[in-house]
Amino acid sequence: MPAKQSLDENNIDTILTKARVDYSAANEYIRAHYNNTRVSQYFPHNNCIETIHDGRRLQELYRNEREMLKENGLAIIASPMPKTPHFDWSQTDCVQKYYLPELERIVNKLFPEKIIHLSFWNPMMRGESLEISRQRGDELQTPTANIASLVHIDTDVGAYESIEEVLAIIANNQIRYDSSTQSSSILEDVADLIVSGRKRFAILNFWRNIGETPITRAPLAIYSSRYDGDVAFPDAVPNVEKSTWYIFPNATADEVIVFYQYDRVRNQPSDLWHCAIMVEEKASDSVLHGRKSFDIRAFIVLDEEVFENDRFVPERTRPILSFEESGCFCDEQAVKRIEGEQV
Repeated sequence: MPAKQSLDENNIDTILTKARVDYSAANEYIRAHYNNTRVSQYFPHNNCIETIHDGRRLQELYRNEREMLKENGLAIIASPMPKTPHFDWSQTDCVQKYYLPELERIVNKLFPEKIIHLSFWNPMMRGESLEISRQRGDELQTPTANIASLVHIDTDVGAYESIEEVLAIIANNQIRYDSSTQSSSILEDVADLIVSGRKRFAILNFWRNIGETPITRAPLAIYSSRYDGDVAFPDAVPNVEKSTWYIFPNATADEVIVFYQYDRVRNQPSDLWHCAIMVEEKASDSVLHGRKSFDIRAFIVLDEEVFENDRFVPERTRPILSFEESGCFCDEQAVKRIEGEQV
């Protein structure tokens, strides 16, 4: 059930507010990496006011979270955490013991088809009072960062030279978790499944409020991208008339927002750009609370062969920057962002 068609047929207004969205880093990334293709200016503006829609109202049109995720690339799911007195999001062993089983439950609910492999990686605590972690090699502490106010995607999978490069990044940032869905060797077994077995794989971001109150300040905004024709990022720009910015207002600590960062299948909405936005305070609003959140990515391999609409093919569009050059570029962007926030 296409979202736009549903909104028209049911005459449901999902418009929530307007907010300033900063596309400058996203456009800079595209120019630096893909300037040799027909896509040079991905977003029409570097900074503009956008209409923000209510993801909760959109999700009411679907029978379940799975349908919402499949059609739009994002969903919000009830996810009550166990009332464990000593639980601490800053400790990866707590995340491993108490949170990963809950995430596995959700993943299996969203993908009832057989999951061949499941890894969780790149945990991150974000908050307006937090800074980028300076410690290196401390696997017991969850990395921290400030809120990400610039539009970005987490992982440009198609830009990697091989699936082994992608899997190496995941393995180096993985939270170990013993599960029946885990493979004994992420670099060997999974790579063979994807390359020789042509198995479908995807990366999802699981984002949740870890504060004491619902989020009303700097909520996560996600851009549900739509393209014209049988194309996807980075080979085309989103159709701005069909693509929509969503937030899930007042997200609580007993909910998790899930959204696609990659899917091998081209027609699955994925590579969703996102950022924190500052919503305008209304006179009737209660006092806005500072945001504190936790996000982690899931790498999923499904028992499904991909032949048509396969994005991860050898002839896919590649960036003009090497892997090392791209890393330097992203590091420089991060430094500029920090310096800009300190001015």
